[in-house]
Amino acid sequence: MKNKLLLLALTLTFSSCGIFITTNASVSSNIEVEETKEVNATDKFIGKYDITVFGLPDVGEMELIMNVTKDVDELKTEIEEGEQESGFDVLKTEIEEDILYIDIYVDSYGVNVSFEIYVDGNSVTGYLADMFELEGTITKYEKLR
Repeated sequence: MKNKLLLLALTLTFSSCGIFITTNASVSSNIEVEETKEVNATDKFIGKYDITVFGLPDVGEMELIMNVTKDVDELKTEIEEGEQESGFDVLKTEIEEDILYIDIYVDSYGVNVSFEIYVDGNSVTGYLADMFELEGTITKYEKLR
């Protein structure tokens, strides 16, 4: 009798662990969801940026308004205000590891530097040339339907 109860207890224990087994079908559906997120990851960087850069030599604080747009598979940046004072020429715009990089040429110093921009909701933080902090906001563009 004791052997039968022990066998029954072991059988119930091992069979109850079977509910934790998952199938490969759910793993493949998770991969599809992650791919969809990657496609939409660039959309959070598209918009109008109102940015203030702090601690620039000879200037102090500089306010810039930039538009980041997507043209097919290429990102483009245009500086609306502050370009004449800053002397920035936009060379390239790209996203790497959820960070927006805008490569620019600074006329007055003759160097290439980049904006490193982190977007969290509507707030923007980051660096210019890895040494000057920046803060601001982004206004997202509404998709045309």
